[in-house]
Amino acid sequence: MSAPVPPLEQLLASAAGALPTLPQVVRYILETIDDDNADADALVLHLNTDPAIVARLLAAANSSAFGLSAKVASTRQAILVLGLATVRTITLATALMERLGDIGRDGRQLWRHSLGVATCARSVAESIDHNPETAFSAGLLHDIGQLLMAAVAPAAVALAVEHARSEEVSIVVAEQAVFGYDHAIVGAELARLWRLPDDIACGIHAHHQPDSGEDGEIGDLIHVAEVLSHALDLGAVPNNRVPDVSEIALLRLGVGWPALAGRFPAIEARYQGVCQALGL
Repeated sequence: MSAPVPPLEQLLASAAGALPTLPQVVRYILETIDDDNADADALVLHLNTDPAIVARLLAAANSSAFGLSAKVASTRQAILVLGLATVRTITLATALMERLGDIGRDGRQLWRHSLGVATCARSVAESIDHNPETAFSAGLLHDIGQLLMAAVAPAAVALAVEHARSEEVSIVVAEQAVFGYDHAIVGAELARLWRLPDDIACGIHAHHQPDSGEDGEIGDLIHVAEVLSHALDLGAVPNNRVPDVSEIALLRLGVGWPALAGRFPAIEARYQGVCQALGL
């Protein structure tokens, strides 16, 4: 059995037609993610261009605002009630699910897993004083390469999935066997094509193979978050297999599994809260 397999350059060239472009509000959040003094008025203006995001923010704010006498009725009020970090979380996840939710595979399953990795990434980042918003964003986008591969070459992706199952190897090994490249490489190149921050591209690139160190601390962090998400079975991934964690990545981050274990209950609670806010 065979399937047409596009070269990496051709796959990336197909991105414009295969995947919707990121909405402006997502680009604005990602561009200002390290800026503690980002203009709140500009954020409100960007958020208000997307009715689906506004609706989700208002629903989340009103479900959280038990002590308020009046309903939350505006985007600005929602930011005050939820806080900037939660607004960014809901905005990024809602926008991505709305645009990319059902391309080539079970969209709900994909985003539950992505949110699991993002939630773990935020927790690990907090423990080592790395920017938690950048970590969350990289975690949320870590599997974006799978979406492009599924959109452009669905038969080859199916072949890779079957190869992983029959040979009992990881999906990365199977993709390399079928495509000659894998979804981490595709995702990193797509992030660069979209002109996303370098940290996000590096986190995507290293989430399965961080040992070289070329992707820096964020590469180690997203890899550990990926393993941690599988270990906690966040997203209830079918036939869940916990990848081997890179001891080199753990050493460079200065974290150990016993220390991370103390964060498990908080991670699980935070994950369930995000999924509830997003209706997943």
